[in-house]
Amino acid sequence: MYQGDARRRAACLSGGNVRRNAYAGKDRKRKAKCLLVRALAESLAVHGAPAWAPDGRSITVAALRDGAPRLVRVPLDGSPPVPIVESYSTDPSWSPDGRFLVYSAAEVGPSFDVRAVTADGQPIELPRIRLSRGARRIGVIEGGAALIVLRGEIGHSDLWRIDLASGEERRLTDIARDFAVSDFDVSADGSEVVFDRRSDDSDVVLIDRSAGAR
Repeated sequence: MYQGDARRRAACLSGGNVRRNAYAGKDRKRKAKCLLVRALAESLAVHGAPAWAPDGRSITVAALRDGAPRLVRVPLDGSPPVPIVESYSTDPSWSPDGRFLVYSAAEVGPSFDVRAVTADGQPIELPRIRLSRGARRIGVIEGGAALIVLRGEIGHSDLWRIDLASGEERRLTDIARDFAVSDFDVSADGSEVVFDRRSDDSDVVLIDRSAGAR
């Protein structure tokens, strides 16, 4: 997960630790980038992918506590992690201005609700937004006015826009049924969406085992 101009990257490495990678410079002779890796939180049992805070000074991630993932803020200056959400919470996504973040609540059957809190953890009332299991990626767009989510059937989803004031939904893509989208990301300015697309494309062939036999 990159932040800003992509010179810094947060990742969850072995053991669930949160680490920051920073491109420190370049050897002019070898023209190879030097990579600085620094552990931010050694003791967290990380659940899922982290999210950069818009100010670039912390990372938000779900950490297992009492058997359930709960969102915490991990400062880059080495300060202790700070709890943000005390209930089940994963898949954080910040509004571009840092006023609030949205997250996935606990699954109820085959679906889960999307909820939101302010930067200091106070709940924000949203229209009822329920997504199906496997569509946990959420993006905040248009300065915090709307969400972009994956919605559809198991094995086939499209990108949808959800207005956070009215709850109105609008489909943004019409992807062919033989392609499956499992993840996406939104550019920093919200103008572009990048998503993966998987296709199940197989050929049926006949193998003649007798050919070339001696």
